[in-house]
Formats: sequence, structure tokens, C-alpha cells
Amino acid sequence: MENQRGPADQQLLDLLDEQLTEFTSGAAVVLGDRASCSVMLRLDGGVRRSASSDPLAAACDEVELAVDEGPCLDALETGLVMLVDDLDTEDRWPAWTRTARAAGFRSSGGFPVHLRSEAAVAVNVYRPGPGPWDRDSLVRADVYAQQLGRVVDLCLDLREANGQRHALEDALAAQASIDQAVGAIMATKHCDASAAFAMLIAAARDGRSDLSDVAVQILEALVDRRPGGEL
Repeated sequence: MENQRGPADQQLLDLLDEQLTEFTSGAAVVLGDRASCSVMLRLDGGVRRSASSDPLAAACDEVELAVDEGPCLDALETGLVMLVDDLDTEDRWPAWTRTARAAGFRSSGGFPVHLRSEAAVAVNVYRPGPGPWDRDSLVRADVYAQQLGRVVDLCLDLREANGQRHALEDALAAQASIDQAVGAIMATKHCDASAAFAMLIAAARDGRSDLSDVAVQILEALVDRRPGGEL
């Protein structure tokens, strides 16, 4: 990055990278289809890979940064979703496409994250199989990208204020509730993570509620139904 940062700034950005690494790993599980995820962050005049779910996704994003072209960078710059249904026929970003194919991926999507700040974030989702993105897959990926944006926004708020760490912890706690609710739904509905996350999204949409609030409600309802209040 071009601007110099003090120790407090660097500590917060290190924390952001750490949390986003955990976030991308969780996203890859919830999105299903053996997906891999990677996050690019533009801040202080520079763009960097902030987190990845695995080394293959990281390698693809590093090539994208090195040649300065690819779906995640385009999503970052335009604010538009960039979909690749089949890497075998993709010709917009040759170097990145070759790397992604060599890594075993056959389709991908670059999803912009909406932030309050001047920073910009986009998420690359890589899939091992070709084929068009159906509506449910697009909704799951976009919802998870925007949830990631909340964590980024709050961390950058902390960076500006140089304090109020509890705000970031609240955002991380909300994400933990969502992950726990997905696990609880999987156990009670006997379904996989993708289906459970889709149910959670539907409940939030139908109730016009925040995703994390619905997750807490689900967990509280499960506790109330168990003898002794244990999940």
C-alpha cells in the first residue's frame, strides 16, 4: 500500500485479514459445490489479496493481481457481478483463465461487496464444475459477500476511530451466530450447509429481518425446546 500506517492501523488490518480468512473458509463450505473463495481489498491507493479459503484460490488471485486483469478486479472496479460459466471457453482474461483451469476450476464468479467507506472489496468464488449460475447459487454468494462487507466496514470504522474494538467483535459474533444457526438447521432438517444457508436467507427475507437476528432467533428457539436448555 502506498500510504504509511501506524502500529494500530496495521494491527487492525492484520485482524481483518485473519477474520476474512476464517470467513472465506466458512463461505466455501456454505456455498457448496466444493467452492473456493478469495477476497480482494482496495485501500489506501493499492489493491491486495486479503484472504483466501485455500492455496489454489490464493494462487489464482495472485496471478490476477500480477497481470492486473480478471473477474474479481473487474467486479472491484465496476461494482458489477462477473460470471464465468465455463473457463474452457472464457477469453476475457487469458492469464488468469489459464491459471484457474490449471488449478482445477471450471467456473467462477466475481462478486462486488457494497461498503460505506471509500475502500472497495470483491469476492472471487471458484467452482470445480462448469455450468451456469442458478438463482439460488447467485443469491447465496451475494448474501455472503455483503455479510463480509459488514465485517470490513466495521474494521475500517475502527481504523478511522482508532478504538471501539467492540464494534468489530459484535460483527464477528453475528457471523458466529449465522454459522451456528446453519449447523443447527443442518442437524434438525438433515440437509447440507448450502440448503441450510438458503433456508436461513429465506427466513430473513420473509420476516424482513437481519440475517444475524434470524440466526439468533433460531438458536434461541432450539435452546427453548431442549431439556435443560442445552443444544
